[in-house]
Amino acid sequence: MIRRFLEGGARRLGFVGDPEHCSSFRLRFLAFTMVLKQAGVPLDRSLCILDEDAPDYSDVDWLYEKLRQMPAVPDALFCANDFLALSVIRALKRLGLSIPEDVMVAGFDGTPQSAVVEPSLTTVQIPNPEIGYAAADILLERIRDPDRPFRVTYVQTTPVWRNSTDRKPS
Repeated sequence: MIRRFLEGGARRLGFVGDPEHCSSFRLRFLAFTMVLKQAGVPLDRSLCILDEDAPDYSDVDWLYEKLRQMPAVPDALFCANDFLALSVIRALKRLGLSIPEDVMVAGFDGTPQSAVVEPSLTTVQIPNPEIGYAAADILLERIRDPDRPFRVTYVQTTPVWRNSTDRKPS
């Protein structure tokens, strides 16, 4: 997703979410920074909202102030999850900015709300049923064999491209 933003000409990219909130947020932030580095685009922390996790992230007034204090309007904001992205969209609109014309916004998780917000939110769909089945299998294996080595399981996610990142040619 970040590569597609870059290929579309975005150069001022920001991340929204506390990377220390949980391992998934940390991995999403690390992937974000890694793709920027591979593309030769430096991470500009002044275009990110990386504050320690707090209820403030759902507070549109707080996000409005954070966005207002940025030295420039980002071309794109990648949010650690859809709920953050939905609040960011509201704060950007309050600033008088248009999504995606002024700022592209994307989230992560594929929540049902992402499809019904205006504009509809580009997101990364997580296969929740598959995660549940994998977790159940791992738990049953652990019950059968408590000494079994720990393992990490990854599941394939799918980008869902929607209006929040669909810039029309000028």
